[in-house]
Amino acid sequence: MYNVMGFVVWIAIGMAAGLIMDMMYHGPTTTRGMTLVFGFFGAFIGGMLSMSGYLFHDPEPLRIGGLVGATAGAVGFTFLYHFIAKKVL
Repeated sequence: MYNVMGFVVWIAIGMAAGLIMDMMYHGPTTTRGMTLVFGFFGAFIGGMLSMSGYLFHDPEPLRIGGLVGATAGAVGFTFLYHFIAKKVL
């Protein structure tokens, strides 16, 4: 149950980062739903990558590394998406 709560927190971080990035840095062809999806995937990928060092030790998604990785992944992924969307059109 502890791992499930960690993944739920990662999803919440991704959605919050997606909403914040959508308000701050909105591209001409971007939609809010697409930004939320990219925030979710960025948080999940960032959280998993930050937890990969604990694979054999004790992987818990609610460690500070997992939360920081999820936040960095969500913000970085959505920023990259909006940056590319602005450059293309």
